[in-house]
Amino acid sequence: MAANSDTSAGGRVYYPGPGIVVTRAYIETSQARYRIGDLVIDDPSYLYAHPARAVALYCAVVELLLATGVAALYGSAGTLLCGSGAVAAAGLAGALWADDRRNPRRMELTAWYRGRRVVLFASADHRVFEQVRRAVIRAREANERPQP
Repeated sequence: MAANSDTSAGGRVYYPGPGIVVTRAYIETSQARYRIGDLVIDDPSYLYAHPARAVALYCAVVELLLATGVAALYGSAGTLLCGSGAVAAAGLAGALWADDRRNPRRMELTAWYRGRRVVLFASADHRVFEQVRRAVIRAREANERPQP
């Protein structure tokens, strides 16, 4: 008979690593091992940091405004081109905004442990982060006392 791979000394394993192991009794990271009952889990943090993209977008907007002003000042046919450029720039800005909202660059799962905030897990991979987050939720639910 093969060993059951979803159990350990800490009970049922909800996420077996790498970087974090979530069981029914504890969460083990590279820094420490935390009992599930001692943790107060925070909501996940999604960090949207794109400074280079923001600067490029800002420069494009400034350039478009300057070109529109010059075209209007000289009364050239470039105004039509600037109008179409504005539509393209608005589409680009909308696409960048949608990408930033859907794809955060860093996600952190934090908790309070004995009065201090600890980072349990951090990742840029949305799929792995959600697997860990769901494993922590299942571990917390397994440790709750049933309501009468």
